[in-house]
Amino acid sequence: MENDAEKKIDEILYGIGVNTFNRFQTFLRMFHKLRGKDYWYALRTSYDSSDNLFHYAAIVKSAFLRNEPEREFLMDDDEREYLQMLPERITIYRGMTEDELQGGSFGVSWTLKRKVAEFFAYKYERNHATNHLKKTVHEITINKKEAIAFMNARQEFEIIYINDAETFLKPRRGSYQ
Repeated sequence: MENDAEKKIDEILYGIGVNTFNRFQTFLRMFHKLRGKDYWYALRTSYDSSDNLFHYAAIVKSAFLRNEPEREFLMDDDEREYLQMLPERITIYRGMTEDELQGGSFGVSWTLKRKVAEFFAYKYERNHATNHLKKTVHEITINKKEAIAFMNARQEFEIIYINDAETFLKPRRGSYQ
């Protein structure tokens, strides 16, 4: 059940003129007013329903690494339980460009299912900024505690993982945090 704050957040994120290609930018205009559970709700909602975030990769990472209380509210009860039940070491997959793989700074969306990663690598067409680039699927094994969240609202078995988190935790001039 949505509370009043979530309803207000949804009114903004799904308001007139907001779509999957500018929803995350809408979140960026409002995040500084949000705290705790409301921040995480708005981040998840905007991230889950956005397309083509390639150019916002560093900002997305900073948003997920933000030092904000109640991070557990990135997940619902079932997702928290599912993550807790996973083994201590998990294998995750990411559909990505070959340039991303060679650069070593990966996006945050990974999955527990190879087939999901293959879909995003080879069939998903809504990432217009990278459609023309050669794609691949990358597999890594991580400690479960490195996963920021497990999100499954779209049945993608998504793991939010940031391989270069240390880089984004350092204070930077003009940083999102």
